[in-house]
Amino acid sequence: MRLRTLALMLTAAIGTPATAADDLYTRYFAGAAAGKPCYARTYDDAHLKAHPKQQVRRIEIDFDVNERSDPPAKNSAANFQAGIGFMLKRSREWYGQALVCNQAGDHFECYLEADGGTFNLYPRGEALRLEITGGPSSDIHTEGAKDFGEFGGPGTDDRVFILPRADRKLCDAAKPN
Repeated sequence: MRLRTLALMLTAAIGTPATAADDLYTRYFAGAAAGKPCYARTYDDAHLKAHPKQQVRRIEIDFDVNERSDPPAKNSAANFQAGIGFMLKRSREWYGQALVCNQAGDHFECYLEADGGTFNLYPRGEALRLEITGGPSSDIHTEGAKDFGEFGGPGTDDRVFILPRADRKLCDAAKPN
């Protein structure tokens, strides 16, 4: 009887991988902030001066559980769409791009559409840690209204960011009107 009870307890504690994936996706995306979470970071001039190789002034990841570019598909842990926006220290222009992500174990793997680069998002408390993937020569790049913006390439200090959960207004400000 004890062995059976122990087996049931272990099964309940471990759960299934799909359940764990759904829980992570729900906690950080679909179930966060009524399904519209924003994760953002702004660096002030003092920080940028102290880190001259950093190019990113502001960066955000935004999500809306009800938005996809390919209806009738629905966002899920296995495949969801989000957005990234960033502002470089050389200008006040926002650069942005759509993302496609999936839950992969204890993190999310994402890529920018139009071959704009790849990165992973690692949950850290109420924040996400963004880490560029693809080797030391890879970067994130996308088109802005006037030119192209990129970060994370060789010699820069823009390969890892901690993005705390933020007010949705910060992410909405990064989107073109």
